Amino acid sequence: MIKWIGLWLCSLCLVFAAGYYANDKRPTVPSEASVHITNVGDGKDEHVSQEALPPQQGETKRDQLPKDSASKPDEISLKAWLSDKPKLSLKQIGALIISISTMGEQAIIDTLSSIDTSISDPDAAMILSTMVSRLVELNPEKAWDLVDNMNINLETKQQFRVSVIANWANQSPSKALDWYINNTSLTSGRLENNIYPLLIFREMASEDIDSAFQSIALLESENLKSAAYSGIFSILETSEQFRDTLTLVKRSDDKRLETNLISVWVRKDVESTKAWFDTLDDNERKNEIKRAVFNSYVNQSPSEAASWFVEHSSSENYQSDVEHAARTIAYFEPNTALSWAQRQTNIDTKQAEVTLLQGAVYRSPQFVEQNLDLVVDRDAKINIAHSVYSAYGYKSDQRARDFLNGFEYKSELAKRINKVESNLKRVN
Repeated sequence: MIKWIGLWLCSLCLVFAAGYYANDKRPTVPSEASVHITNVGDGKDEHVSQEALPPQQGETKRDQLPKDSASKPDEISLKAWLSDKPKLSLKQIGALIISISTMGEQAIIDTLSSIDTSISDPDAAMILSTMVSRLVELNPEKAWDLVDNMNINLETKQQFRVSVIANWANQSPSKALDWYINNTSLTSGRLENNIYPLLIFREMASEDIDSAFQSIALLESENLKSAAYSGIFSILETSEQFRDTLTLVKRSDDKRLETNLISVWVRKDVESTKAWFDTLDDNERKNEIKRAVFNSYVNQSPSEAASWFVEHSSSENYQSDVEHAARTIAYFEPNTALSWAQRQTNIDTKQAEVTLLQGAVYRSPQFVEQNLDLVVDRDAKINIAHSVYSAYGYKSDQRARDFLNGFEYKSELAKRINKVESNLKRVN
């Protein structure tokens, strides 16, 4: 039972992570004496008993009954609920889930094959997901076939297919992989196809990471292999695990793969990644790794990442590294980038400002317009202004024209715009 509940929870998290119940406010469940559930799997009835509270002084049992005549009955069968899907109390849902967990394979198949599987509310979503998860436990291949032929919308079908593979991989990743490799005609072309190897190899790596690495060779496309590696990397937690996995990755002589692993490490534990970096020999590859660490680190703490990046720069690369860091940050946090760049010493600050404005212009044209006075060189200012004009033009022609009319070198900018547009017309 514990294993089955774990599988069900895995399925539920994957399929309905969007949170059907985020805004679902349920009525308070009265203190019933028992909940009666009909188990359609084997025809047996179950009672989930609960002691009723004794009457208070001066109170009769009749006084204890719910005053709302429309309150939900304790007794409901799965088949009766599926016929019209009434709103359920939390206690009723829990009892139905327990009932489903004891159903046999044929009972699950018959029920799912005969009901209206439209998903229009959270209760239906949860109950159907539970039945699918139960069938995966009993017969994963049948679960896939049944889900793949359900008359439901595409998004829900995708979620259920992912749920089948996730639960199957949790039970037996090697068997799930064998089926996946031998049934590419059923999975290729699916929008969610890259998710399958990620789920399977994540579970394989949890059991034996060496075996998982060796099994990746069984996959045909580079995209699927990349997804499989992502699944393996996702289970790593400690510095030792990352270091050991880096050793395995280096055997493939794939620098891109090594970079991806380092990025995952940074996201999980940037401090241990930096400590490992400090142990590396100074060479060209270390510079590449430095950029990989920075490109992931910058998403967590832009200023800290930039300062770490330039702390490890040689004197001849210091200016270019400052500009690279500033431009990278400026793309998503231009104010942070400008503040950080202006605090740096022993650099050409004006050049760094120009570089970060260029990095910010397409996402933050208003910020760049407001800081154009930082640009001293006339040609550089016109170049950046042209980019501002283009960025505004993507959203509003009028906004672009207003910027042009207010620019101090309007005539020069207008000539450049006309020249570029003329060249584009000739090319087209």
